[in-house]
Amino acid sequence: MRYLLINARIFNGENLIDADSIAFDENGIFKIGDRKGINADHIIDCTGKTVIPGLIDCHVHLGVLEGNSSQSQSIAYALEKVKDLARFGITGLRCCGTANDEDITLRDMIENGLVSGPRIVASGMGITTTGGHGWNMCHQCDNADEIRKATRIQVRKGANQIKIFASGGMATKATNPDNTQFSEEEMRIACQIAKAEGLISCAHATGLKAAKLAIKAGITSIEHTQLDQEACDLMIKNGTWYVSTIVTRYGIVNTEDPRYQWIKAKAKPGDIERMLKAISYCKEYGIPMAAGTDAGFNDELTPWGSSLVKELWLYTQAGLTNEEALRTATANAADLCRLSNTTGRLKEGFSSDIVIINGDPLADINALHNVFMTFIKGNLSFNSNI
Repeated sequence: MRYLLINARIFNGENLIDADSIAFDENGIFKIGDRKGINADHIIDCTGKTVIPGLIDCHVHLGVLEGNSSQSQSIAYALEKVKDLARFGITGLRCCGTANDEDITLRDMIENGLVSGPRIVASGMGITTTGGHGWNMCHQCDNADEIRKATRIQVRKGANQIKIFASGGMATKATNPDNTQFSEEEMRIACQIAKAEGLISCAHATGLKAAKLAIKAGITSIEHTQLDQEACDLMIKNGTWYVSTIVTRYGIVNTEDPRYQWIKAKAKPGDIERMLKAISYCKEYGIPMAAGTDAGFNDELTPWGSSLVKELWLYTQAGLTNEEALRTATANAADLCRLSNTTGRLKEGFSSDIVIINGDPLADINALHNVFMTFIKGNLSFNSNI
């Protein structure tokens, strides 16, 4: 099916461009700009609308994270979640840990055309210590050899990314978010294997000390942590990415739900301010940053889909412009996920992962809530008129 969007404001993933039309089909984007001579099955007038690349959430968890659900039950649950993401303009996910490798299975099913859904960059099971944070979705490892084996198992399973739990966390009752779980040398083993296999790596690092160890070990990105000057210097030196997921801490700090007061009790006064400062550090020092939400951790504290817009809004509260914030969920996100030659940008020859927004998110980032249409690989996946 060939589509032609006309009279559009186009943000190509990096900036607003001087063009008002874009033509595409299932094979990709074949023309931006001059629309003379283009034969299209559908012409869509985008007056008053903004066309952007599909959004990528760079930190989610697919499947059932608690209990003893089977893989088939968890995959069914994950599929229900991803089917709904197109209405939020999300066409890509980087999954950062699942109990039964659901993300790997679902990724393959989507890529093979068995089901419809977003692109998935999959970690499968993570790596933590015995009883450590996220133990119920991880290999539990207590020495270098166990880490080496767990990493190689995930490579064998077809993971795109190796996920390490470098510190304790908020959502595992028996762990302290400030405690380190692995040494620099232990994490380096996983990072080196990932790099040798052409994979990326990421570290849950609620604690700053653990984050610094992971950066020194060669991790591709650190998730969740607050930053100080030393951490920034290390990230600049090592080319480390930052994925904040501030929206989850925002939800934790502000919840009055009695079910989650034990999580809230782990937060510290000033956490949100320090995380906002970390985001501003990234802008100041040019540290690469991609947007992630931790969706799947808790559907009440971090709702699927809508939390990504709130994450981007929080970035603007830290001093990023709307364009810079939007870039973290498009071009930057694709760069982190090693998808920079495929998606995250609107360019001729790229995949047609395209979202039409009612309004202008470069003027009001919350306009991203107003999705008009979403296309994944040129297929209409959401239409607000239906």
